Amino acid sequence: MPSLLPVIDEADGVLDELQAWFLARADAERWVYTSVLRQLVNRMYRDRDYLDRRKREGRHTAYDYAVDRDLKTLAWAIRAVVRYTPPEEKARPEPPKPPRKPSRRLSAAERAKTVGRPSWNGQPKRDWVGPDLPPRRPQHRSIQPATPRPHTQEEQQ
Repeated sequence: MPSLLPVIDEADGVLDELQAWFLARADAERWVYTSVLRQLVNRMYRDRDYLDRRKREGRHTAYDYAVDRDLKTLAWAIRAVVRYTPPEEKARPEPPKPPRKPSRRLSAAERAKTVGRPSWNGQPKRDWVGPDLPPRRPQHRSIQPATPRPHTQEEQQ
């Protein structure tokens, strides 16, 4: 979990706790203008391809409508980021990518054991245990105890 969360300040662009949590993670990973822009555009293409596939399959749900709205929102946000990001922020270089782990090739005996079986084995990807998500805020619901209802005359007999 990130150690220093930004202060929630709408004027500074931090609207709520969830955004602050992910913003702290992005800052810790040293995200810069170019990496953010690339990721936003990649997301637009992924979502567009998702909607295209759903349309070809003849499937449509309310989520598809939400994705379409999100695409319009992303396009608007990308334009604002490009227009209003100061030149000195745009000039910041991306941090170097970490070196890739060496690939592990299977021996001939290991390859022979897996012939005809799919490569995916139901196990999570190596070195990935799932997304790192912020803790959920507790839901404050007051649970009222059930009040006994008055008995009718028929029930009393």
